[in-house]
Amino acid sequence: MMKPLHKAVKHCGWANARWIEFIAAMNGADQYTVARVSHILLGEQAWFQRIAGEAPDRDIWRAMSVTQLREMHQTHERTYERLLGSDLDRIVGYQRFTGEKYQSSVSDIVLHLITHGAHHRGQVAAHVAANGARPPNTDFVQFCIANELGSSVSLCLCGP
Repeated sequence: MMKPLHKAVKHCGWANARWIEFIAAMNGADQYTVARVSHILLGEQAWFQRIAGEAPDRDIWRAMSVTQLREMHQTHERTYERLLGSDLDRIVGYQRFTGEKYQSSVSDIVLHLITHGAHHRGQVAAHVAANGARPPNTDFVQFCIANELGSSVSLCLCGP
């Protein structure tokens, strides 16, 4: 049985992939959606850099192309796997972009990334629906259903 944090990370990656493919199907036409999904991945990258003891890339709001999104997403899936196989209790010192210095465990940072992604995917889903389109259903239960069936759900639509 998969540990809860591992399952949540898998869901996050699955949901991000669904949104990247949604953007690809739209040919990147909705800049709000592109910017928010890019921000999810760029935020992950900044935290991964902090965990590695590197200075984070501060440009976390730039829009990326579908190719860049896909490539970064694949890199992040491997990074998450490495992190989940490492010492999740390790404490990482870092400085936020606002200047405050803090320390957090790797597991808390990973959980932050999961909730950060869910927050922005929710914003994007509300935006897409408000503009008359159907967002992909990326909720956790849909992820669990897709995994139990041994298939992936691409652009599964939510709504009535």
